Amino acid sequence: MKTIWHSLLLAFQFFTVLPIHKELPLTRTTITGMFVCLPWIGALMGTIVAAILYSVTQWTASSEVMLAFIVLGLFALWTGGLHLDGFIDMGDAYFSYRDREKRLEILDDPRVGAFGVLSVLFLLMGKFVILYELFVQQKFALWMVIIVPFLTRVGMSFYFISLKCAKEKGLAYYFRTHIYVARLNIGMLLSFVLGLVIVLAVTQFSMLPIILVIVLGIALVLFRQFTMRNFGGVSGDLLGASIEGMEVVLWVTLLLCA
Repeated sequence: MKTIWHSLLLAFQFFTVLPIHKELPLTRTTITGMFVCLPWIGALMGTIVAAILYSVTQWTASSEVMLAFIVLGLFALWTGGLHLDGFIDMGDAYFSYRDREKRLEILDDPRVGAFGVLSVLFLLMGKFVILYELFVQQKFALWMVIIVPFLTRVGMSFYFISLKCAKEKGLAYYFRTHIYVARLNIGMLLSFVLGLVIVLAVTQFSMLPIILVIVLGIALVLFRQFTMRNFGGVSGDLLGASIEGMEVVLWVTLLLCA
């Protein structure tokens, strides 16, 4: 139980803005457990966002614009913009049109370039428009803000363990070399199945969650190929970018199929 508790706290410490002021053991077991906990952290984020949305719609006359902004803003607040930062760095690196080594250098550069700014602007505007359309077309359901962050973090973990690291330094490299791959695969698979069963029950066995899973799988394969071709592997920034990109893909799928 103590190891599980440490893994959960590590997930909050590294992937949310919650102030966990405690020195926790970074062992192979706790790091593996941290990644297993991550989808459930995403589901918890989504549950809190859903509760706030429900309260706002019940007690105020907020417009669809405000509701879309609340969803967008709360998720960015929850993560402290961590994944958005990764997407910015990926945009700077990819659109530099330089060789692989230079792109990896740009990923490490803390400065933000024009391409990174443009990339994140289009990302945020795209998310906002999609969410707005879901509200306007009355296709939005509260379970969506729970399943999307859950699935994207499941996808990120499978993406992470399927690739080597692009550089032999940094936090992602440390995590990649300190996980039990077989245990993580089993843990993520069990989490995925349990989460999918819960969502299917909530949606009265709608086909929509199944469609989301299929689309997520295709997006993961394509992003993995993109990563290998342009960066030669995975990094912390690319992990964050994968979450942001997959969220957009899943929200678009919900807009088209709901």
